Order: sequence, then structure tokens, then C-alpha cells
Amino acid sequence: MTSTSTDTLAPGAHRAQPSSNAKTSNRSPAAPAPSAGEVVLAALHKQTKALRRAEHRVRDNDPKAVTQMRVTSRQLRSTLRGFSRILDPRATRPLVAELAWLGRQLGEENDTHATIEELRRHYDALPEELIVGPVADDARRELDQLVAQGAHTTQAALDSPRYAALRQALDRLLADPPFTERATRPAAQELPKSVAKALRKLDRRLADGQALPAGPQRDEALHEARKADKQLRHVTEIAAPAVGKPARRLARQAKKLQDLLGDYQDAVVARPLLHQLSAAAAANGRPVSTYYLVDALEQVRTDRVLQKLPHRLSSLHDKGAWLPSAAG
Repeated sequence: MTSTSTDTLAPGAHRAQPSSNAKTSNRSPAAPAPSAGEVVLAALHKQTKALRRAEHRVRDNDPKAVTQMRVTSRQLRSTLRGFSRILDPRATRPLVAELAWLGRQLGEENDTHATIEELRRHYDALPEELIVGPVADDARRELDQLVAQGAHTTQAALDSPRYAALRQALDRLLADPPFTERATRPAAQELPKSVAKALRKLDRRLADGQALPAGPQRDEALHEARKADKQLRHVTEIAAPAVGKPARRLARQAKKLQDLLGDYQDAVVARPLLHQLSAAAAANGRPVSTYYLVDALEQVRTDRVLQKLPHRLSSLHDKGAWLPSAAG
């Protein structure tokens, strides 16, 4: 992929020079510190290989591979967006959009599998006397239909010319990455700036969500915050080998925040499906009280997340105090 930027350079142009008074020895000289571009390009190669491995497994009807392929497509998108200081966003923006499209195609099947697991967890945890009617059988019947629909959407997407074009675009990107002039800088100096930028984006998203009243708008805003936190975690993990322990500590805190926001999003996704299952049960003359109970438990879970959120965010910022301009 050819950059439209006038300051595009090869990532290997910067190399640390040995000191003139360094002692000579029979040992091989230490490898030069990697540039920011080299670190980011290595991550893109790794993620593209993982995407293709997951694709083969999806085509072989491995249901777990759908989740892996979706996660990897999101990681690729996070790398391209999160390192916009290193990769010219004018060149990567179309590819980011196509990866988002792929994630949506995979999401229908993936979300249904996740909801099945969530409902199974609730069902197993409820006392037997609170389970009224053939809830498990009815839910399984309805969800099996959704799984079949999602699988059809996934296979149609992978067989489409649009996905073939996406694969070719990834190949062009790897062959000719659209680096900016910052790509030549040492990774340990440059990559923390991308991490700090991702943290500021997360802060904005969380502020947007927490300022809204309960309802679909807040749910969507907190979902956007979760995606921003995933991006923060991802860019931090890529930077960690060059930066060291501070980055690894920050990545662990980002993972904890991601899990917390994930609880909220799982409940948001599950509740409409519970309403759908309840309506189907009522139409068939089945009891619906168990669905109401599980729906109430999901509401409790979202409230608990909101209570824990300030503490978790504070811990994240404590571990990110080393970042340049982190307070911005």
C-alpha cells in the first residue's frame, strides 16, 4: 500500500550508532534497538497470519474460530488506528473500515454463542424452584435458529469478493507499509506517545458514557469506551517489549477494565434476547417468570459495573502515570 503522505520513510532508517570509545570485544555487537515502525509492522504480520489461521478453522465449521477471527480482526483494526502516529491514517482508513465490516459479519454468530453461554450460566446458578417451565429447551430451540442464521452470514462474508479484496489490501499493506517519519524513531521513545493518545481517547469515551442517563445512549457510549479500552490494551501490549514493566502493568489494568466493561456489554446484549425468548414463550403458552428473573439479574449486573467503574479507572491511571502528557 502506497502512502499519500509526503513524509513517509522506511522504518529501518534509524539505527543507534555504537559509542566511539566503546571497548572492543570478541562478542557480537548488540542488535540495534528496534524502530517504532519495525515493532508495529511485526505486530501486523503476526495478526494477519492469525486472521488467516482462524479463517481456515471457520471454513472447517469450528464455532470457536469465529470468536478468534473476530478478535484478530479487531486487533488489526486497533493496530492501524492506535498507531496513527506511525502509520499514515489517510492510507489505512479504508482498510480499517473493511475490517470493521468483517467484524460485523462475524459478530452476529459470535454474540449468539456468547449469549448462549451467559444464559446457561444463569440457568445453572438458579435454584430449581425458580425455574418455571421448559426454559432450557425453549431457549435452546430459539437460539439454535439464531446460530444457524449467524453461521450463514459468516460463510457468505468469507466467500464474498469484498473479503477477497480485504485480504489483498492486507497483503499490500504488509509489502509497502505507509509509514510516517515517526516510524524511524526508537520504539522505546515513540510508542509511549501512542499509548498516551489511546488513554486520552478512553477517558473521553468514559466521560461521555458516565454523563448520560440510563438508556440505550449510555449503553452505546460505554460500548464505545470498552472498544477504546481494548485499543489501549492492545497498543500497550505491542509497546511492552520495548518499554518494559510499566507498559505491562498498564496493560494488565486495561484488561481488568475491559473485563468490567465487558460484563456491562454482555448484559446489554443479553437483555433484548431475553425479551425475545420471553415473548416467544408467552406466544406458546409457556411460563415467562424465569426470563423476568434473569433479566432482573442482568440489570443488577450493569448497576454493579457502574459502581466499580471509578475505582477501576483510578487504578488504570495510577499505572499510566509514566506516560508522556498522560494527564492531558
